[in-house]
Formats: sequence, C-alpha cells, structure tokens
Amino acid sequence: MFLGMAGAQGIVLPAACAALYDVARPSPAAAAKPAHKPGHKGAIRPDPGLEPAQARIVRDFMHPKLELIRLLHEAAEIEHALMVQYLYAAFSLKPEYEQVRGTGAPNVDDLVGVAVQEMQHLGAVNRLLVDLGAAPHMGRQDFPYEPDLYPFPFHLEPLSRHSLAKYVFTEAPEDALDIGQARSAEDRRFLAELRTVLGGDVRPNHVGTLYGTIIDLVSELQATPNTSRHPDLDAWKVKLEDIKGEGEIDHYHFFRNLFMGRHAGFGQQADIWKLAQADPAYPSYRLPLDPSAYKGHPNEIENPVALGLAWLGNLEYWTTLSLLDIHYREDGDAALDLARAHMLGPLWSMATYLPKLGAGMPFDPLSLGYAPGRTPAERVRFTALLVREAAQVAHALDKHLPGDFPAGQHAETIAALETDLVALLPAGNMHR
Repeated sequence: MFLGMAGAQGIVLPAACAALYDVARPSPAAAAKPAHKPGHKGAIRPDPGLEPAQARIVRDFMHPKLELIRLLHEAAEIEHALMVQYLYAAFSLKPEYEQVRGTGAPNVDDLVGVAVQEMQHLGAVNRLLVDLGAAPHMGRQDFPYEPDLYPFPFHLEPLSRHSLAKYVFTEAPEDALDIGQARSAEDRRFLAELRTVLGGDVRPNHVGTLYGTIIDLVSELQATPNTSRHPDLDAWKVKLEDIKGEGEIDHYHFFRNLFMGRHAGFGQQADIWKLAQADPAYPSYRLPLDPSAYKGHPNEIENPVALGLAWLGNLEYWTTLSLLDIHYREDGDAALDLARAHMLGPLWSMATYLPKLGAGMPFDPLSLGYAPGRTPAERVRFTALLVREAAQVAHALDKHLPGDFPAGQHAETIAALETDLVALLPAGNMHR
C-alpha cells in the first residue's frame, strides 16, 4: 500500500521496490519517451557512439540523503582508484618522459598533476560526506576492481595506448564520443582509432554520469523538510559541477592528446604508440599488471628487494591516507601538510625507484581501513604506529633505499602527531 501511494505521489522508488511492484512501470505511451532528460537520476543514458547499449545508475534508496551518501561512497572509491591508476601509469614512464609524468603540482598538463586533481576530488567528496554527518570514506577495492558505475575494470598498468583509450572514455562527456557530433576529419579519425583500440567490450557509463546523478540528488535533498540541518548545498552543487567539468573538459582533452601522441613531452617522436614495447624510445617500462606486496597474493612481486621496498611504499601510502582521513574529520591543515610530505617524499621515492627494478608501486588496499580507532585520539595513535612501522622497515632496508629517500620524514611526522595534532583533537584530550 505504502509503495503504491509513494509511486502515485511521484516519490522516487529504489530499483528493488520497482521490481516487486508496478508503481514505477510506465504506461506504453509513456514508455515511448524517456521520463527524464539525460543527466537526471535514474535516466536511461544513450551510449555515446561506441555501443548501442544503454547506461543508467540504478537507485537503491528512496530517501535522497541515503542515496546521496551511497553514491558519494561510490564516487570516493572511483576517485581513489583513478588516482592510483594514473599514478601507476605516471611512474611507469621512463626518465626522458618526465614532462609527461610531472613533478607533483596539481595541473592538467601531466599525469601526476591530473592524479593530484583526482585526489582533490576525493577530498571534496569526503568533505561533503562529513558535512552530511557521515564519515569519510578512504577505502577502495583490490585490483582488478569492476564497479558497476565504471565503464572498465580497474587495473594498475603501465601507460600504453590501450590504457589511455580507457582513460579518455572514462573522462569524456556523454556526447563527446558520438561520431554524429564529430566536427572535423581529425575528430572522426580520433573516434575511429579509439573504437579500434577499445573494441566493443565497454559499458556506457562515464564518471560525469555519476556526478550528474549526485548533483540531482543534492537538489532533491534541498527540497526535503528540515533543510536547515544540511550544509550549504547550493555551494556544494557549484563544487560538484566544477569537478564534473574538470573531468569532462580538462582531463578528457589531456588524455585525448596523450592517446593521439600529441603531448609536448613526447618531443619530436612521431607515432610514438606505433613503437614496439621493446624499443628504447617506447614511453613506459614493461611493468607487471596489478602487482602486490602481500605475501601469498597471486600477483606477489617476485624480486625480494623490490618486494621489501614495495611493502615500505605501501606503508607510506597507508600513512598518507590515514593522515588525509584525520584532515577530513578535523579542522586545520596540519594533517594535510603531513600527508603531502609523505606523498611527495617517501612515497614518491619508492614509486619512482621500483620501476627501475622491474616492479611497480602496488598501492595495495589496507584491509583494516585507515581510521580503525574508536576516538580521534586512537586514530592519531594508529597513524603514529603506521609511521613507526615504516621507520623500522626503512631501517631494515637501509642499504637498498634509493638516494633520494627522506629518512628523516618519519621522525618529523611522529613528533607532529604527538604534539601539533593532539591540539586539534576535541579539548586537546588524548582520551577522546
């Protein structure tokens, strides 16, 4: 009875309910045209020219806040996964392609810069979660990872034309890959080459599809009672539109240029992606797919020295995420500054050195999460334990560490966690 009344009153029902009841089933006349224009929640979205399949984001919850938090979790996992995929691709590049790799500043001209922007998107999504009263979400699945809302399985893989084709498709606006919208012979050539590289096994969703649905849910949440309890949702819609536009415009064109071999960092090398992988001028090292530093993992790194260094890299990666989690929960930038120091210090050192050993930075997920402490104080203590663990592993691997490894970073971070960050906790109480 309730579901029938809800459907009659225009309340959006989750897919599971619609499957059991007829309340969401349109009449034959209504079924002939879409109920929403593309970009609205639950809309059927046409594939942009690669496949005739249709895309949609299926709704799980009736209440917009529940559905919004669910999709923000999905967005956090996708932004996190994109970030580490782009970083792995960046660190797979040979030294002569440093201009393509980048140096760590956020921008749309190099791979690391785009990855850092994905980290900023991850931060924005987590800030909105916190503003809605939810906890930050730093987790992600192990690779290969195949989320329903993403067009391809996630893999850590060296940069190649095939990986770039996936990144182009992922970041593209919905109509950018429609051959009917091509404006020039160059556009038609690009789309033909993209179709050839990708083949037919793709899902039609794009990251922009997810953000369009999230923005619609924010608007829906604004229309619910007790809006005063919510944060400034108008400001959040502007931020979410900026994230959507940054991907669909800046990132899309960046990856398109890389895919077509037109980035300035490729120099005078013509048709760079036609080179054999064994050619010294080929941009990336031959690195493993989805490597892991976990003992017993099917893709465990075989070289024992590289395995130890990769485990140290994981500890630095987990430390960075734990510090970011603290930053999203608390005011101030102390934890953010420490996270940047670990990312651009020990983590960068490991990630750039491992490819020289034939391995890649594994970015393994941490099964116990990045905020296992019950209280803010316990979360800080947990992070300090991670840093101490990293310091011990670095000491054991001392003779194998690259020359640019900043061994003093661990002591600096531990000191900061035990002093500066404690002051940021509620009432400065380490027992809270």
